[in-house]
Amino acid sequence: MCKLIINGGRRLCGEIPVQGSKNAALPILAAALLTDEECIIHNCPDITDVAAAIEILRQLGAEAELEANTVIVCARNICSDKIPKSLMGKMRSSVMFLGAILARCGTASVYSPGGCNLGDRPIDIHLRSLRKLGVRIVRSGDGIVCCADEPVSGDVTMLYPSVGATENIMLLCAGCGRGVRVYNAAREPEIVDLQNFLNFMGADICGAGTELIRINPSGNMHGCEYTIMPDRVAAATYACGAAICGGRVRLLGAEAEHMRIMLAALESAGCDVLKDEGAVTVAMEGRPRAIEMIKTLPYPGFPTDMQPLLGAVLTVADGDSEIRETIFSRRFGYTCGLAALGADMRADGCSLKIRGRQTLTGADVTAPDLRGGAALALGGLAAHGITRIGGVCHIDRGYERIEESFAALGADIMRCGD
Repeated sequence: MCKLIINGGRRLCGEIPVQGSKNAALPILAAALLTDEECIIHNCPDITDVAAAIEILRQLGAEAELEANTVIVCARNICSDKIPKSLMGKMRSSVMFLGAILARCGTASVYSPGGCNLGDRPIDIHLRSLRKLGVRIVRSGDGIVCCADEPVSGDVTMLYPSVGATENIMLLCAGCGRGVRVYNAAREPEIVDLQNFLNFMGADICGAGTELIRINPSGNMHGCEYTIMPDRVAAATYACGAAICGGRVRLLGAEAEHMRIMLAALESAGCDVLKDEGAVTVAMEGRPRAIEMIKTLPYPGFPTDMQPLLGAVLTVADGDSEIRETIFSRRFGYTCGLAALGADMRADGCSLKIRGRQTLTGADVTAPDLRGGAALALGGLAAHGITRIGGVCHIDRGYERIEESFAALGADIMRCGD
């Protein structure tokens, strides 16, 4: 079994490029189904979630290849509207293909998606929104069969600003050329990136990044060439490496505006943050300061994906901190691993209380999920002695060779095993 082996206690210094965004790449790959012309997508991260998305495209009949962070997709010969259960189980974002398949084929047959076990994440909000657009949906066990005979125009008001549901609406309506206004839409930067890609393909969408997205009627979609935005969560991970280990890390390509609240949290913890055009630099001297309370919220609030990363930093802070998780009910799974490293953490419902300790000590731990695994890597980098992290397959879902990035910053870290 593959493991990360970390000999911790080293300062991190240097600069690394930020990989392309996982959460932008996945819906953009799904959007390539909306045309029978070739789409060339640059800055696509070489991660297992992208590999799974490419496998889904091929299963549907598309040609798709990833080479040197560029994916070339041609969906001219789509021959299926079904995603097998085995592929749906590989990642949560597989549900993103639902809107695109419906737009292209008029029908879609999928299953409840897999991904990290962070608590209940029902897709009812996706299905409710699609029903508002005239999609007929039949559920049988964990199977979902959808039919969009004649998608309707109109307004959709979302009860919760779900990122995935917002993207599914955009994909379906752009592909069908329907005019729709989406109220209480998700506002994440990845929504803006999807809007930009769809507009490059010939859609007419505006308002992404606000609570109201307008999808205007448009003609046939065509192929295009596009470059995916940088990954703000990966950038935050390496920024947290500087915060927990000390040192100075320059993140090439990072968008400070996308990370505004995380950078503010790191500044509150004592980091110096320099934002310039094309890069973000994070530096820390000494021990982090505690943060009285952080609460996760939909964007532009503090992102749930960054919560475990900040939680790891606060384990070595001077004082007591509290994190309140409002998005996922089982987001604190990583705390057991950090506790094995010596962290003093106590989860109670949606609240996590952290009493900072001066040092952590290496131990054998297992990544419980994607971001929780990254948090354990941060803990291992700060700990004295050897940390061995199992379950690296979770980390590989979202990070492009995380050990190489940290090693480039001076960490003593290596991958061992298959």
